[in-house]
Amino acid sequence: MKGTIEFTEDVPLEEIMRYPGEYYAVVDHKIVAHGNDMEKVYQEAEKFSPHPAIGKAPTHEIVIY
Repeated sequence: MKGTIEFTEDVPLEEIMRYPGEYYAVVDHKIVAHGNDMEKVYQEAEKFSPHPAIGKAPTHEIVIY
């Protein structure tokens, strides 16, 4: 994987939480790919942009105090 990984704060948390525990790729403020294999997610997202942002959605079990 090459490129800069950018922060994905422009994607609403509700959208990210559709994929708990999965990697997701963001291009133009939209999730364009998701799954359990980061490399496959990145490769799928490269169809939309040469430098997609990659994140990993939290699971529903995470609790912040």
